[in-house]
Amino acid sequence: MAQENTLVFAPTYNEQGTIGTLIDALLALPVRCDLLFVDDSSTDGTTEYLRSVAAAEPRIHVIVRPGKLGVGSAHKLGWLYARVHGYSRIATLDADLSHDPQDVPRHLAALDAGADVAAGSRFCPGGRTDYQGWRRFLSHIANWLARLVLRLPVAEHTTALRAVRLDRVPPGLVESVNANGYSFFMTCITRLARGGLIIKEVPIHFHDRGRGSSKMPRAAVAKAILSLIRLALDRRPVEPLGIPQGPERQCPSCGAPYRAFVAPGELLCLQCMGTGDSGI
Repeated sequence: MAQENTLVFAPTYNEQGTIGTLIDALLALPVRCDLLFVDDSSTDGTTEYLRSVAAAEPRIHVIVRPGKLGVGSAHKLGWLYARVHGYSRIATLDADLSHDPQDVPRHLAALDAGADVAAGSRFCPGGRTDYQGWRRFLSHIANWLARLVLRLPVAEHTTALRAVRLDRVPPGLVESVNANGYSFFMTCITRLARGGLIIKEVPIHFHDRGRGSSKMPRAAVAKAILSLIRLALDRRPVEPLGIPQGPERQCPSCGAPYRAFVAPGELLCLQCMGTGDSGI
C-alpha cells in the first residue's frame, strides 16, 4: 500500500538535462507525495540516474519499459500503478520542466476544494505559453478546434498537467483509452468530462523546453486529428471496463502486475505492451 496518498507521475525518455531538477523540486513540495517515473529505456543516462535515486529515496519508484512505447501508454501505466498500489490521488506532468513542479500543489488544492479533476490550462484566464510561431499557432488551433467540436467545459484539451481523485473515476475509464501516443490526453479529458466529473481548470504558464527538442512526431498531429473526429462523431457514454484483479493482472510475458482491459475480455500489459497471447 502507498505510504503517501498522492502519486506524482511523469514519463521519461532522455531527460538527463532536467530530471534531477524535477525530482529535487517535487521532493521539496509542501505536500508530501510519492513519485513514479516510467522510463522508455532512455539512451542518455536517464534510466541509470532514476534507478540510482530510487535506490536511495523510498518515495521514488521507477518502471523501465523495453523501448519507446508511447507517452499515452506510459500515462495509462501511471494510472494503473496508482490504483494497484492504493493511492487516492494522482498528479501528472511532463519531465522536461515545461510544466512547473510548483503548480502541482495548486492542482491538489483544487481537488481539496471539491473538484474531481484539476486540469492545467494555457488557454483559460490567467494561463499562458512560451510557444512562438508555428508551435504556438498549432497549439492554439488544435484546442480551438477541440472546443468547437467537442463542446467540453474546458479550454485546454492537450496538456499532461492534471490531478485527479481516483475514487471519483471509475476503474478502467482511463486505463482503457485506445490511444498510446499524444492523442491520449484529449481522449482522456473527453471521457472524464462526458462521465460527469467536476473539472476545474488551473491556469498555468507552459514553459518552452529549456533543453532538447519537441518529442511529438509529425504523425502524432494526424493521429490527433483522427482522434478528434472520432470523439466528435461518437458521443456515446463509455462503459468502464474495470481493472483486472488477482492473477489476471499478472502479465505472462514480463511478469509485471500491470495488465489492463483494452476491450471486453482483451488484456494488454502496459509495461511491456504484450497481450500474453502473442509471445511479445
